[in-house]
Amino acid sequence: MIRRLRSAPLGLVLTLLALTAQAPGGWVTVRTSQFAPVLSGFASVQPGAPVPITALQAGVLTSLAVVPGESVRPGQPIGLLGGAQLAAALATAQGASNAANAALAAEQGKFADHLGTRAAVAQARAAAVSARASLLALRAASRLQSPVAGQVQSLAVGPGAALAPGQEVAVIQPAAGAWVKAVLYGAQAETLAPGMAARFTPADGAPAMPITLRGVQATQSDGGLVLAFAGHGLQPGESGAVSLSLPPRPVLLVPSEALVLDNGRWWVMLHDAQGDHAAPVVPGATQGPETPILSGLKAGDQVIVQDAALLYHRGIAGLYQPPD
Repeated sequence: MIRRLRSAPLGLVLTLLALTAQAPGGWVTVRTSQFAPVLSGFASVQPGAPVPITALQAGVLTSLAVVPGESVRPGQPIGLLGGAQLAAALATAQGASNAANAALAAEQGKFADHLGTRAAVAQARAAAVSARASLLALRAASRLQSPVAGQVQSLAVGPGAALAPGQEVAVIQPAAGAWVKAVLYGAQAETLAPGMAARFTPADGAPAMPITLRGVQATQSDGGLVLAFAGHGLQPGESGAVSLSLPPRPVLLVPSEALVLDNGRWWVMLHDAQGDHAAPVVPGATQGPETPILSGLKAGDQVIVQDAALLYHRGIAGLYQPPD
């Protein structure tokens, strides 16, 4: 007599039973790697409509360099942000950059004395580069600039005004030409600074073209940043995607096939002295065959790759009773 606790296809039962009797097929050791995130989002080419200039960081408008009706060129300063809040943020970013540079120097010294590894030096260098990029982005945010050539249409505030991120300062009427409006999401989008290079890829299959970030227009209610890019040969009304690469940073990368999604949460199967067991993780955006892990793992962990999903679900086999 065959008695099942739950009904299931016989093939699935036999597969799971066979899997529980086998050792894992293979695993990889988690190591720190250099990872260059790529931000991308929907974009559209806008005609020469008025472009608002907004604050990128909270601060006090210490000065204004233009008046209504004045002609401006791309990248021309509109005003300066200052105040205690911005000064504190700059001091924190400067301290982080100094600490990262000191750590890099220490790792380089250890490597020169044959007490360190090349991988540790590379990791420290990437951390220093990332900290420096954050500092430069914050410094750039203190300078309000015109993203396009045109004329100052209006000023919304005056010197001494306390500004919140995304608050309008001025409106520029472009002299001619089109610009690219894009929406990007994520905390990393907030570190972007005017002057960064990007690419606009039209949806109709036309070749991608280089564009330059000129500024942040606004922050949407869902957290998306509306960015303005300048470029040549843009056709108003054309849609597509904008992508730009951020400075490389150290992350933990695992093969994407090692990740298991269960009830809205991500897991990996760890292989250690206690056996094989599931561990919750928080993955980042997948880049090719690998996925960065934001939390849940550390360098040196062994992650099972082959048949990871089957191993994760092998407990299902315990719900079934084989034939007598």
